[in-house]
Order: sequence, then C-alpha cells, then structure tokens
Amino acid sequence: MIDQRAFITYAQYNEDVILLALLHDVKQGYYIDVGANHPVRDSVTFLFYQRGWRGVNIEPVKELYDQLVKHRKRDVSLNCGAGSKRGTLTLREYTETQGHSTFVDLVKTDHDVSEPYHDYDVEVKALAQIIKEQGNPHISFLKIDVEGFEYEVIKGNDWEKYRPEIVCVEANNVKQDWSQILTDHAYTLFIFDGLNEYYIAKEAWRRTEGFAERVVKLDYFALKQHQFNAWSADNRQANLLQVQLDESVERINELRQQLLTIGRLSLAGRSMPDRIRRSLYGLTIDWLRYRNKLKD
Repeated sequence: MIDQRAFITYAQYNEDVILLALLHDVKQGYYIDVGANHPVRDSVTFLFYQRGWRGVNIEPVKELYDQLVKHRKRDVSLNCGAGSKRGTLTLREYTETQGHSTFVDLVKTDHDVSEPYHDYDVEVKALAQIIKEQGNPHISFLKIDVEGFEYEVIKGNDWEKYRPEIVCVEANNVKQDWSQILTDHAYTLFIFDGLNEYYIAKEAWRRTEGFAERVVKLDYFALKQHQFNAWSADNRQANLLQVQLDESVERINELRQQLLTIGRLSLAGRSMPDRIRRSLYGLTIDWLRYRNKLKD
C-alpha cells in the first residue's frame, strides 16, 4: 500500500515540489505558466491545479493548447507566445518532441536536421499585456520554459507593476542573459536545481525560511507520476488475478463436493455383503419406479 501522506508530482525535474515547499501555506494561489506544454505530463502546475489553484497557461503549439483547454477548465489557456512586444513570430514545432518547439533561430540549429518539424506563424503578446488582460492578479509564481526565448519573455514584463512572488525559469539553454533584469528589480536568485533558476521577490523572501526542511519532507513523500501509473497498473493486475483466484477456489470447492457425493455412491472399498445389499436396494428402487411408470 502507498502511504496516505504520499502525493503525485508531475514536473519533470521536481519543480512542483520545490515550489510547493516555498508556497506551502498558500491554499488557492495563482500561477502563470509560459510554455505550459501538456496539461498533466511533465507539468509544473498540475499539482497546484489539483489543489484548487488556477492560473494562465500560455502555449503556442495548437495541439497542446487544445489539451489544456480540455483538461484545465478552471484555467485560462492562451494559444499564443509571450515575448517582449506584440507581434508575429515563426514557431518551429518539433512534432515528435513538442516540448522542444522554439521561436529562436540559434536553438533551431542545435537540433538534428533529421528531426521532423514544421514552421508556422504565431501571435506573440508582451507578458505585461497578458497579465493586464487577466486583471492584474496576485501571482504566486511565474514559470518560464520557452527553449531559449526566456530573455524576451522576461523583458516583456513590467516588473515594478506585476511582481510574481517566485520566478522559476529554465536556465540550461541561455541564449541571452536575462538575470540582470530580475536582479535590477529586486529579485534574488535563491537556488539553481541544475536545470532551473528560482528567483524570489524581495517582499517574498520570507518564503525561504524553513525551506530545506520542508522540501526534504515533501520529497520523501513525493511519488512521480510514472511510478504511480506503474503501481496503479500493477494494482489493477493484482486485483484481476485475485478475482480469477477466487473463481478458481470456488470451482475447486464445487468439484470437491461433487467428488464427495460420488464417493458416497461408489461401491469401491466396501465389503461384499454391503455391495450386494446396496445393489439390491438400487435394483429395487429402479423396479418400483418402472412399475409405477407402467401403472401411469
């Protein structure tokens, strides 16, 4: 059995566990997910959505956007890109690895030329404009994963007016340094997990207190989605086998009862007088039945 304190984490690199440790006391927060990708698989925000949060998903790939609309009814999902200004850009969608899709030419050249893709134009809005259109909500965290386009996204926000408490930004493919923009607006780098950098707003720095203890405890009870799926499949198979076993035991008991009945009627192992007596008894019963049949 799985410990009842366990919970499923969906993010690829434990981003949701780290964010939950920082935002542990927020019951129904608000997130903005730039480069949201799939609504569940490898999602940084789905754990929070399950806990009653809501937010904005920004996803330029139409197929992924449709999935977000279908599975994230409480969220606002936008089929566009986020950048530094409003306009149109050419998105290269890698059809077999949609999470690698990008607006950035330098990133496009990093991929194997044989990897299937198609290019098409996508509307892009400034991040500040998107936040304004949502009514300037209090943002618990902003997550950015846009395959080298991070600088443009960060540049496109008004950091004095729209201030997420935490900014989680993928930092393994930096094409243009954006860290100075955040530090210039009173954000401090808290941790780098090997893939993402987490910046905390000056007014939210208190959230880092007790982080180490909380994240260790959360990580201990975190069950990755693929592990839970494997356990669920094994559990379903075990339940099916248990049903089959119960049916087999029931059939065995039926056969055992039939054998006991046959054993009581069998003459094997009985003495000769007993065999003769039982045979005569049987013949007498058969004769009486036959005689009654004739009378009828």
